[in-house]
Amino acid sequence: MSLTRKFIFLLVILEFISACSSATIPYAYVRKNHDQPGVKKVAIFSFHNNTTIAEASKIVRGAFVASLVKTKKFKVEFPGNIKSFLVSERIIVRTGVDLDTIKRMGKRLGVDAVIMGRIEEFVGMEEKKRGVIPVVSISSRMVDVRTGKILWMAQHRRTGDDYIKVLDFGKVRSVGELAKKVVLEMIETMP
Repeated sequence: MSLTRKFIFLLVILEFISACSSATIPYAYVRKNHDQPGVKKVAIFSFHNNTTIAEASKIVRGAFVASLVKTKKFKVEFPGNIKSFLVSERIIVRTGVDLDTIKRMGKRLGVDAVIMGRIEEFVGMEEKKRGVIPVVSISSRMVDVRTGKILWMAQHRRTGDDYIKVLDFGKVRSVGELAKKVVLEMIETMP
């Protein structure tokens, strides 16, 4: 076998191995027979943060807002209006909100659904060492404000190494950039 053929064979094998390792997709659920055209505007709550990184919730929420605006799937309620509503109703959101609050928000702000979730892992923000591989794990759900039913739900976990193509090309080194990629992959599973 010639040197060129060996090199091509090696590249094909490396590409196959990297494709197999990066084949993770979000676990997603979409309610059957729900009125998709009925959901035009969504409100995005702060995500419950199970990590020690205080900024994780702000970063993930911002990634959801930016990605939904960019993909034009839904209109997104301004986060300041959501905060004003919660303050005026004297509601403190720690792990979630009840259905009555969701329904009141839907009426007052004119939203059709709310998106909320939880951040399970957010590694790579405060580590000062070089070579730390970022990790992000998020679960999220979209709830209809009229019925309280879950319309969409997804859970996704990725590392910066999951995007390596060949020889470290494509590797994600920033946890913020990884969060954007994870959120976008989750949004792609929305109806």
